Amino acid sequence: MKFLEYLYCKYYSFQVRVGNRDVAPFSSMLIIAFTFMLYYFSIFFLGILFVPKGVLNMEVFKWLSIFLFFFLIIWFYLLLVHKGKYKGILKKYEKELKGKKRLGAILFPLIAFLLFNLGWILKMLQNQGRF
Repeated sequence: MKFLEYLYCKYYSFQVRVGNRDVAPFSSMLIIAFTFMLYYFSIFFLGILFVPKGVLNMEVFKWLSIFLFFFLIIWFYLLLVHKGKYKGILKKYEKELKGKKRLGAILFPLIAFLLFNLGWILKMLQNQGRF
């Protein structure tokens, strides 16, 4: 929970800096939700490298992905934004916002992006018979 709050504060301050103060509470939450979805797809791509072709049911994966997407958005909204909870979170981490500790907030989506690309590139190479 502390890590989510830390990420939320960092992404909120980023949104404020780029001029999105009015939508910063919601867009910060969406950045976190989309990054979690990117991790989900990364794990899926890396997982299907080791599963034979006929075993997976892609229809189940499709509906599970849609459910997870909406669940994450609703859960993060209720956890971070609903009824002004973000104001309390921002007050709690006010001193850290002024600090220069941004590495976690930068690496969190960067690692997800790299894992996602690694997964689909390896799957592509496997389909071509090179891997």
